[in-house]
Amino acid sequence: MHITCNRESIQKYVAHAERVTGKNLSLPILNSVLLIAAHKTLIIRATNLEVGVEFQIPANITKEGSVALSGSLLANTLASITDEQEVTISADKGICTIITKTKKLTIKGFLHDDFPTIPVIKDGEGFIMSSNKFTQGAKSVLMSAALSDVKPEISSVYLHQIADQVVFTATDSFRLAEKKIKQTGTTISHGVIIPVKNIIEIVRVLESTTEDINFLVTKNQISCTGKSLYITSRVVQGVYPDYEQILPKSHTTEVVLLKQDLLNTLKLSTLFSDKFHKVVVSVNPDKKICIISTKNTEVGETESNLTATLSGDPIEISLNGKHIFDCLGAIEKDSVTMEFNGSDKPAVIRGLGDNSFTYLTMPLTR
Repeated sequence: MHITCNRESIQKYVAHAERVTGKNLSLPILNSVLLIAAHKTLIIRATNLEVGVEFQIPANITKEGSVALSGSLLANTLASITDEQEVTISADKGICTIITKTKKLTIKGFLHDDFPTIPVIKDGEGFIMSSNKFTQGAKSVLMSAALSDVKPEISSVYLHQIADQVVFTATDSFRLAEKKIKQTGTTISHGVIIPVKNIIEIVRVLESTTEDINFLVTKNQISCTGKSLYITSRVVQGVYPDYEQILPKSHTTEVVLLKQDLLNTLKLSTLFSDKFHKVVVSVNPDKKICIISTKNTEVGETESNLTATLSGDPIEISLNGKHIFDCLGAIEKDSVTMEFNGSDKPAVIRGLGDNSFTYLTMPLTR
């Protein structure tokens, strides 16, 4: 193998590929990135058997071939020669040589024959969506996915279709986030459950492009295909909780306030909240009072009276302040609504006049 290519392009995609490589002691080949030179194109491939990625960049190929190299070593090497515009990479019998105008490096590679194949999905249901829309949808709900692998179904993001909308949902049983993205031409007859650690890697890659991506879904895999990239991920075999039945259809109390005011109050509250991040929201529409207070016997206490538009019944409810804070980044509107149905029922948070994002957080009973 002997190629010459743009240093910035190969560095960018090797960095993406390296993040996917598995830290696997029993299968060290999974720690590597596979470089394939063929048909005027350099293919960069990596997999951890959960997620597989493949990128293509143009290259001047003198000799076709392939080599597998340590992902972290290759990524760090390319990141350390930022003063170079082009790199020449050659490989023979597992030994790779990288040459620039001022440097020559030799890296010992792996037998590329041992590198696992990446599944290619050719048939399936799906949709075409801009990478920006997909990353917006996924990032809006990621914070609500469970971090533990004990229940794989909720350590995931659930992707499904409602009418002409692609819906992203995540929950850890204590909170739930749902983001609807309008997308014509969508065909997903069954929802797909993507492990949260996999969709984080998908988002990282798609954030670096503005391409329209073709998403294909099967019962075992989801794939994302663009002009220069291909990603595939395992999906969870299981049934996602029927969350729609717990979304309140009405409310008895509503609070409308500026998002920035709520953010500032919660930032202060976290300094004084307890280990459960408990904040108490007290609302009295008749007296035009909306107070968020916290108390920590070891630190002190706060009480903030917020300017808000209030309606409905008086209420005092204990919520997880961190959960509220986390969702505000997914709300694009300057004002938010908080809806309540009593102190023992979940609170619902949305952007004012925007039903595309719904966030539900359970009350604290401690």
